[in-house]
Amino acid sequence: MSCGRCEKLPEIDFNVTDAYVDIPTEHHGEIFENVLKANKYDYREVDRGYFIKRLNFEDFISFLSNMVFNTVEQKDVKVLPIKAGESLKFSSLRQYKALVEWKSLYQGKEVASIIGESRIKTLFQPIVEAKTGEIYGYEALSRGMMKNGKIMNPEELFSRAKEMDLMFYLDRVCRESSIRAASKQGIKKRLFVNFIPTAIYEPSLCLQSTAKVLREESIDPEQMVFEVVETEKVEDFGHLNRILDYYRDKGYSTALDDIGSGYSNISSLMQLKPDYMKIEMNIIREIHLDSKKQELLDEFICSGKKVGATILAEGIETVEEYNYLKGKDVDLMQGYLFGKPEEVPIKEVELR
Repeated sequence: MSCGRCEKLPEIDFNVTDAYVDIPTEHHGEIFENVLKANKYDYREVDRGYFIKRLNFEDFISFLSNMVFNTVEQKDVKVLPIKAGESLKFSSLRQYKALVEWKSLYQGKEVASIIGESRIKTLFQPIVEAKTGEIYGYEALSRGMMKNGKIMNPEELFSRAKEMDLMFYLDRVCRESSIRAASKQGIKKRLFVNFIPTAIYEPSLCLQSTAKVLREESIDPEQMVFEVVETEKVEDFGHLNRILDYYRDKGYSTALDDIGSGYSNISSLMQLKPDYMKIEMNIIREIHLDSKKQELLDEFICSGKKVGATILAEGIETVEEYNYLKGKDVDLMQGYLFGKPEEVPIKEVELR
């Protein structure tokens, strides 16, 4: 059994002629009716809502969003599109969404096309041995390519996908694109691939396709490190632990990203027993000058070492930061000092 939640992109462009609109209060009813009449929509009232016939659904969503309901009301107004000649059934409820969700879907058509067509460019940033400066591995970073050939801002890509409820699909596409790109580039060192735990329901189902790609590309499990992003937002440690256990059972390593990014309960994270623990860049930035950051680093290193984690400091940009960290019990380093993310991974690091 596969996971349809992350493998099938929801249909966005419908051959729609009708729609049902459910409004939050009776007060909105009179106002809405007047607007429909003024704009000559063919409608009738049905069970506290309104059935509107013969419309262009995308234009209708734009009309409701821009001319009728404010941003607060858009969260409570529900819209059900109805295809031409189709009778209502239980499966129709999957398309019963808040107006704000429909607006996000149509405004995010570029995001949907990036995901649907897997237009993902993978960049590789080197991770180096702290003591020697030799390349230990690479982190794979995903960038969405727009139809005009430009890269969409990663923050916009992921925030839009979240608004559109497409994170499950985007997360999968990025993971698989990273693996295929690494294979194409002939990377044999450790490969750190990000994943968002809230984008995975049941690991044995949601991660089937990822495991399939790894087999197809003949990548050794020991080479793979699956890295939890948005670590500081983790709420369900039981769910995350099930995902990490799945990866471990398959022979892959695991990493926690952004340790120190506003997360106070480090002991809870350490119960997950990650193979790698990445100290986030705000702790590392100018650490040689900041005694409080130095104390935090020592605490994180101590906690990580207790569970046998390899410590990776990320976001290193200056020789001063590098020299300070070399004197600490840090195993690996990552940052612009060693190399920026590139489509073709660098083979050697030259410190500037």
